[in-house]
Amino acid sequence: MIFLASIPRYLWWHYTTALVDFARIASNFFWFLWHYFSIELLVRTFFVPWRRLSETQGGFLARGVVGVVTRVVGVGARVAVFICAVVSYVGAAVLLVAIGVLWLFAPFLVILFLIIGIRTLVV
Repeated sequence: MIFLASIPRYLWWHYTTALVDFARIASNFFWFLWHYFSIELLVRTFFVPWRRLSETQGGFLARGVVGVVTRVVGVGARVAVFICAVVSYVGAAVLLVAIGVLWLFAPFLVILFLIIGIRTLVV
């Protein structure tokens, strides 16, 4: 009987406090991904050369070519990191939406599986 009396309290917790906690956890995932991929730093340094070469030998044209090549490599590397960040963001969003929907329907699924289980035992 105590179990039946605690069901309304559980449902209240399930649809209020737990959803707020879930939203907080989801925001932590996105905060982590933002800082893990250093999006702000990548945007600020988008056209910075990949590695600064300290070689000052050669003429103006040779230094210019090396500068352009290192900037192209830097942009390519940063674009690759951006693509990984976008894929991670989309993956996290899809996963969190799926878990959220499953969380919303979990009490109903428990009742449904309980009914199906009892029905298979009776038949």
